Amino acid sequence: MKINYIKIVSLASALTVGACNDFINIDSPTIVRQDLFFQSTSDFTSAVNGVYSGLRGYYSGFFEVAEIPSDNTEANGYTLGFNPMDLLTWVPSTAAIQSRWTSSYSIIARANLVLARIEGFQMDETLKRQYIGETSFIRALIYFNLVQFYGDVPLVLTEIKSESEAYAYGRAPVSEVYAQIEADLKTAIDFLPATYDAANRGRATKGAARSLLGKVYVTSKQFDKARDILKEVIDSQQYRLLDDYAEIFSVNNRHNEEIVFAVQYNGGTGYGEGSNFSIAFAPFGSGEAVTSGGMPASYNSGTLDLYEVFEENDARKPVSIDLWTDSDMYYTRKFLDRPMAPNEGKNNWIVLRYADVILLYAEALNETGNTSEALTYLNMIRDRADLLPLSNLNQNEFRSAVLQERRVELCFEGHRWFDLIRTGTMLSTMRAYKEKYTDTRAHQVVNYEVTDNKVLFPIPFREISLNPELTQNPGYN
Repeated sequence: MKINYIKIVSLASALTVGACNDFINIDSPTIVRQDLFFQSTSDFTSAVNGVYSGLRGYYSGFFEVAEIPSDNTEANGYTLGFNPMDLLTWVPSTAAIQSRWTSSYSIIARANLVLARIEGFQMDETLKRQYIGETSFIRALIYFNLVQFYGDVPLVLTEIKSESEAYAYGRAPVSEVYAQIEADLKTAIDFLPATYDAANRGRATKGAARSLLGKVYVTSKQFDKARDILKEVIDSQQYRLLDDYAEIFSVNNRHNEEIVFAVQYNGGTGYGEGSNFSIAFAPFGSGEAVTSGGMPASYNSGTLDLYEVFEENDARKPVSIDLWTDSDMYYTRKFLDRPMAPNEGKNNWIVLRYADVILLYAEALNETGNTSEALTYLNMIRDRADLLPLSNLNQNEFRSAVLQERRVELCFEGHRWFDLIRTGTMLSTMRAYKEKYTDTRAHQVVNYEVTDNKVLFPIPFREISLNPELTQNPGYN
């Protein structure tokens, strides 16, 4: 994908800054004033690219909130800064809780600005529809993550022009947020193209919008709607399961047919616009044996539990998780790369891929009473992994089987925490995990705080302090 991100302007904030009304009025050469921007089609191109650009920083640390709190991965003696998320001891002032909120609303602000300004602008109608579709898709994606993390959240859909406006928003009910997510994704489905030319690969497509809407419907337990929209993705024959599981993640195959939507990183240019996953996830002390260009950090280390949950001869295991014997630590090989320096990696972050779509469709079929057909799709994933098919499962047995399959198929990709939350199994799973590993070498498991309130993150302390309209989630001070 060759989306050229604009570095001169922060669309979330800088565009709202005008020149001061002092005795001298000199425009900054590095800040584009709001009243001087959005004057041409190229301005909107830059603005939409700026919305995408926000996703790079957002997903660079996504594992900290979507994998580390789960039974898939853990912090360790080298990454103590992640302890609150690993041990479920987070509080409203925890840095990861605040940064997730801030980065989310920064991207939403960029999206709102584009949508507010583009409607009345005269430009090629097809391109305008595409830009509206892309921006609506990204806004829906961020709100979907927000509502899963925090529950009720402020639903901001317009350009905010003053500080007082920003602090006038209370928390909208989850149902209202989901209704807006659905509306944005339906707009995206209507407006987005099915494919792009080579110069624009990586932009959101109609298939990506349908796939995300299907996931939204599964999460909100609208399984009949999920079944129908995910079937459209499957019937489009636009995507397929790659024969070789490792090829899904190869930096030389970043736009393969299994990828539905991925955040694009521009590594290898020397400008620090690449990813850092290969270095961050490589085992501490491995030097250049696994990666290069920086200090392997063992962020997002795999757990013994994840390592052992793979069935014998599962072809995914050597790619998904391995043991670095020198430090006795587990790590993933899904992000293998040898960047020349930190933040120069070519690994994209896969947000949606076809295997996820197939498993969601199987889940929707099972929940709508079609367990036999659901097994056909579940076994498609198992067949690729060289595993024997499952059969004769009842509806409840299938629920456990598909959750297990999602765990091993999608591990380290930012799905596990969401899966545990939406299936209502987080508390029982993490309590069982704590009990099982308290007396082992697993990182500080004895200190896990798996309390009922942890099904939601707290509203950040800073936001509560600044905005009197915001209330806190139950169980947090």
